[in-house]
Amino acid sequence: MNRALVRQMARFVLVGVLCLLLQIVLYALLRIGLSALTANFGALTVCTVVNTEANRRFTFTADQNSFARTQLQGLLVFAAYYLLTSGALLLLQAVVATPSRRMELAVLAVSSAVGTVGRFVVLRLWVFRRRVLTSR
Repeated sequence: MNRALVRQMARFVLVGVLCLLLQIVLYALLRIGLSALTANFGALTVCTVVNTEANRRFTFTADQNSFARTQLQGLLVFAAYYLLTSGALLLLQAVVATPSRRMELAVLAVSSAVGTVGRFVVLRLWVFRRRVLTSR
């Protein structure tokens, strides 16, 4: 496997783990007064902006002029990611009448991990495509 790709994957995982922890904390705090889907939307929106910017600077080292374009594309990726994690929460609610907060957090963690794999591929091949093609 290409060394540059391995480095990107390692950095992406590091950023992803930190953002997942932030997402879980934000979700747990927002869930106190909001529905599961609303808390997920709020936590995921904040984390998407943070994650996209961290990946732009640290993982893919995209040029500094691409901030607005990168965030817009990141928000489009967010829409798919939100549908995945919200779908997982809705499925949990359909299967378990009153799921515990821990169960909701576990479902969010698993669905987020699955979505992260797709997110890496989309970021690498679409959002940060030019930089990836020119890196060594």
